Amino acid sequence: MSGNIEEAGVRMLTEEELISGVVEKHKRFLEEYRKEFEELDSKINQFEEDTKNARISKTQMAERKEVLKEKRQQYYHQVEGLLEKELFPKLDPVTVDKIKEDIKKLKGQIEPEEEHKLIDSFMENLQERTREKEVGESLLLQTRARVEEARNSNMELKEIKESEKQLEEDDGSKNSEISKNKPQHKWLSSKIKSHEEALSYWEKQKV
Repeated sequence: MSGNIEEAGVRMLTEEELISGVVEKHKRFLEEYRKEFEELDSKINQFEEDTKNARISKTQMAERKEVLKEKRQQYYHQVEGLLEKELFPKLDPVTVDKIKEDIKKLKGQIEPEEEHKLIDSFMENLQERTREKEVGESLLLQTRARVEEARNSNMELKEIKESEKQLEEDDGSKNSEISKNKPQHKWLSSKIKSHEEALSYWEKQKV
């Protein structure tokens, strides 16, 4: 039989050659799988790092929002304090109530653009009242400075809310990518381990 094979030009491989072939096959698979695994591992690690950083950013944003809300209310409270001391004693109760109602509106959760319009109207009204009662310009300047600071806080609040929304979208996308790539990552890890064990076994057979 062996004579027939040799006559046909087919040479039987020795055991050593067969083992070398198997070793090379496992090495080739290992190289291929390891390369893909490293790329995927790096990708997943980056996504996980981004997700972790997003959590930190969200916490910082939430804390900053609370500070800004508090600051905004404080500025309007200071406005009330100023007016109660300098202007309200010179006005009739109906006018005082009207001004207090305007401040209450300003204190509410409104968009910065709406707040800007209300501030303009409020300051215009106040200017009339102070002119009538001959109250000093200083009160108007101090009031204007505080309502503008309150509005600035509200503008920053809006920016943070928009950033939070974007962060939430990006974070959802990253989590989706992690979930999508994890099965392949696990499969490659299992394949690498399997080929490493096989390679170790066959290399020992060469000795």
